[in-house]
Amino acid sequence: MAKTLHRLTSIQIKTAHSGANLNDGGGLTYRTDKAPGTGQWKFRFTSHDPDFVARQTARGSKTRQRDMGLGTFPTTPLADARKKAATARAAVDAGRDPMEDARRDADAAHRDAADVAQAAATQEMTFGRYAVEHFLPTILKGLTNPAHIQQWRSTFAVHAMAMLDIPLADVTRADVLNVLRPIWETKNVTASRSRGRIERLFAHAAQNGHFTGDNPASWALFDHTLTPPRTLTRGHHAAIPHKDAATFMEALRSRQAGSMAAQMLEWIMLAACRTGEARFATWDEIDLERNVWTIPAERMKMRRGHEVPITERMVAILADVMRQQDARGIPCDYIFTNDKSKPLSEMAALMFMRRLPGFEAFTVHGLRATFKGWAATERDYPRELIEEQLAHQVGAVERAYLRISAVDRRRPIMEDWSAYCDGQDTSAPSASVVSIKSGTGGWSG
Repeated sequence: MAKTLHRLTSIQIKTAHSGANLNDGGGLTYRTDKAPGTGQWKFRFTSHDPDFVARQTARGSKTRQRDMGLGTFPTTPLADARKKAATARAAVDAGRDPMEDARRDADAAHRDAADVAQAAATQEMTFGRYAVEHFLPTILKGLTNPAHIQQWRSTFAVHAMAMLDIPLADVTRADVLNVLRPIWETKNVTASRSRGRIERLFAHAAQNGHFTGDNPASWALFDHTLTPPRTLTRGHHAAIPHKDAATFMEALRSRQAGSMAAQMLEWIMLAACRTGEARFATWDEIDLERNVWTIPAERMKMRRGHEVPITERMVAILADVMRQQDARGIPCDYIFTNDKSKPLSEMAALMFMRRLPGFEAFTVHGLRATFKGWAATERDYPRELIEEQLAHQVGAVERAYLRISAVDRRRPIMEDWSAYCDGQDTSAPSASVVSIKSGTGGWSG
């Protein structure tokens, strides 16, 4: 009786001529390749799988016979090929199609992997993560003003804190409204700017494939719920008349004990600097040997480095601030800091000023105008030195001379200003303060 299984031997497989078709029985076949001693294993069977039959019918084919690859010889020896064939044969005997089983398993694994990846992406791409990793880096690289940079960061780290852990795709109008409503009336400008920044984030996410649907921060979704944003009136900053400078300074110092905001406010007045320049001042910008504060170009409005003479009173402020910081025991890079050694907020000096009776309507930035009004009307100081102290743009010829030693030539002005703020009736400007005279190309006094 002829064998129905295991008809072949290893010698027959190895010595079979090119193109030979050998049958091991039970559906296992071997076809040699052109190279001697190599070939392909196949398992031939008849499939009754409904999916396979439907595909064949759709093609117009009545064929139900299939060849399943089981590997190559000699990588897959005869014994291994027989094991694979036996497994496939058992599936066919059970009414299954081993090739369709493998296809369905692969499809299911692919779908599962895609579902897991999608779920992970949805879960991980939160509003906060998108803000930090994708949106803010593109916005902040175009900003140079430290105050503006902090405002953008505060929108997402502070004002929109309740949304940080929400998946980006799940953020709704209600979530944005929950962020805006508590501060809309009390901090309308901040709230309005925050809404605009959140709207820009979702526009950015939509254009970069991270968000679909309507923008949940669009003003059109809130214009019948929230009052219209208040517009800021642009114009001159309310300035204290210079004749009231000493009165203001007295009121300021009467409440200065232990107040870092009050010390920063006085520093701003004595230096005639901008709030942002003082807020982000660092200890390494201070040179007490020369008594000069050097502000780097990136913090200046005109994008030029600026030197400010440090007066005797400003030295005293620095000493007091240093004592306060030493008492906290927390290292500080910045000079005017809060309890966490971070720079004071943008509003710290202004809010302190608004609590001073009689000075509630004035602004911190207006103190620069107070200084300029005093220097221009009460004294006869050179215009170019006043403008240089305020870090305003001056002519090219004036800039060339001012680069030489203007900080020392401005020092008597600022000491005189400090004394005036103390209420002292100072005399005429020092003879060491000189003007730039055209035509001579140099300094004259």
